[in-house]
Amino acid sequence: MRSALLRGREHLEIGAIDAVAEGPVAIAISMGGAKKSYAHTDPNEDAVFFSVGSAGILVAVADGHGGFEASEVVLEYLLAHPGPQWVEAGGVTPASWDRHALAAISDANGEILQERLDTDTGKSRTTLSMALVVPEADVLLYACFGDSHLFRVRPGGVVDLAAVETTMGLESFLGHGQETPESLAEKCRIGMEPLEDTIAVALASDGLSEYQIGVENPGAVVFESIKTARRAAPELRPLEASRSIVEAALAAQRKNASGDNVCAALVWLEE
Repeated sequence: MRSALLRGREHLEIGAIDAVAEGPVAIAISMGGAKKSYAHTDPNEDAVFFSVGSAGILVAVADGHGGFEASEVVLEYLLAHPGPQWVEAGGVTPASWDRHALAAISDANGEILQERLDTDTGKSRTTLSMALVVPEADVLLYACFGDSHLFRVRPGGVVDLAAVETTMGLESFLGHGQETPESLAEKCRIGMEPLEDTIAVALASDGLSEYQIGVENPGAVVFESIKTARRAAPELRPLEASRSIVEAALAAQRKNASGDNVCAALVWLEE
């Protein structure tokens, strides 16, 4: 298994983008394109990772609130525990995905609560969007909690599988309180999609799309980033696309004179 984790607290230069790529997957992170204009705890509270195995690719983004701890804890847990199993042959099937995903998210939520020194609900919590791409099974498995994005890019356009229509409240964050797989089932968006004609899968935190901070049409930005990356050498396309998504967010933030942390993960599927 090959993996990488970018922690926001290690990336603290406004306007800078750090990225890592491995074969068809890449991740990128930035503190933002401008200073944050809203109340916050830490300069960069996002985190992003990938894990590549013999049978699949797991990617996830976490947007921390009230501190960087929760986003780190949830991704470190996924990377160390279910991740190595999920990306190898026989680790998870479409039929067992709901059970696996809910159990993992519930356990990760418990890890956040255990790591936090106090249980005040104002402290660190996080969103989560994760995608498991299993090419041999021709399936994209996903699970989302909160308002981070998960885009499926096809020739005809982009759909955000993690789309949230309601206003975010504390209950939309992991680390807010105790959860079970049963309680999470009502709050998570869990599903599967065929990989047929999928060009790429892209994840991003809401620094891409935050109102009056990020871009107005995040789906269009992702689609254009994929289109531009197609001009690069095949081995560079995931890296180019992930960096392009983050750079579009930074450009919007500079224009709006208001920043937010942003991270992205990209799995390139088009041959």
